[in-house]
Amino acid sequence: MTGEHYSIRGLHPGPPPAHPIEIWLGVGKPRALALTGRVADGWVPSLSWAKPDLVPQMMSRIDEAAAAAERNPSEIRRIFNVSGKIADGATNGLLNGPPELWIGTLRNFAFDLGFDTFVFWPDDEPLVQLQRFAEEVVPAVRG
Repeated sequence: MTGEHYSIRGLHPGPPPAHPIEIWLGVGKPRALALTGRVADGWVPSLSWAKPDLVPQMMSRIDEAAAAAERNPSEIRRIFNVSGKIADGATNGLLNGPPELWIGTLRNFAFDLGFDTFVFWPDDEPLVQLQRFAEEVVPAVRG
């Protein structure tokens, strides 16, 4: 195969992918956020470093770069990695408490911050936490 810069003898490329290959970035610095807006298909920050009070400024940088590149900012998916523990009883942190806390917080992240998807990373008891998330939190956030 002869390429623009290199040649490889005996290489035969496989079939093209069945679907588009997207580029998703989990970045938080200004230049990387601007790059996300210019070329990426999605932004995937984590709650551990993308604190809710910082997210609007980060989203603005992405949106401004997208608009400058003549892209529609709404075409860039926004996924938030969240972690914590669903626990009955008192609230003990941003995402450490009963399902109602999770539901309200994730709704705020969706409606106020603009995230369209969440990836849940349980702090402990992964099977129990995943089941509670799927049965008690997800339907109410979607509803």
